[in-house]
Amino acid sequence: MVKRRALTQDIVLDQANRLIAENGIEKLTIRALADVLEIRPQSVYNYADSLNDLLDQVGVQFVQQLSDRLMRRLVGVGGKEALMVFAQEFRQGCRKQQHLAPILMDPNDMRQLKRTHEALSTLYLQMFRSLHLVEGSEEGLVASTLYRSALFGFLVQEFGGFLNISQRRIDARFKQVMRLAIDQIDPE
Repeated sequence: MVKRRALTQDIVLDQANRLIAENGIEKLTIRALADVLEIRPQSVYNYADSLNDLLDQVGVQFVQQLSDRLMRRLVGVGGKEALMVFAQEFRQGCRKQQHLAPILMDPNDMRQLKRTHEALSTLYLQMFRSLHLVEGSEEGLVASTLYRSALFGFLVQEFGGFLNISQRRIDARFKQVMRLAIDQIDPE
């Protein structure tokens, strides 16, 4: 049994993430997590208010990892190139943790996972503000909607198994789809 003092929020979230990777989001339960942590199920509630809260914390952590990865790659990159780098790095981060990608792409989950949704929205706003594509204008709203739709739509198709072609062709198609979307955007 894990000693209470040795258990931290990070350990709880890491184990939840591992369970999701092994069994899928729908199979994560408080009991399963408690079993892995070798604690009583009630003790999990010291780290999460509910299963939804636990998933939200895992989602926020995932978005933060994506954000860190993106910010490192975007240093010194601007304009349309930044939009392509953002798309490629976002996709790569989702591919690396494909078991968590559904948290970001399922609109039903996003309504329930408010902090994850807020973190993802903040990430997009940072990107679009840096390119002067703020959603306050109608043109900026359309541009960001097109971009997100192309990115998320492609990832849903890729991870959902709808693209029955080689990985090399999927990669090429991703670049083509994102290039088409990005070419419609006019960063100032």
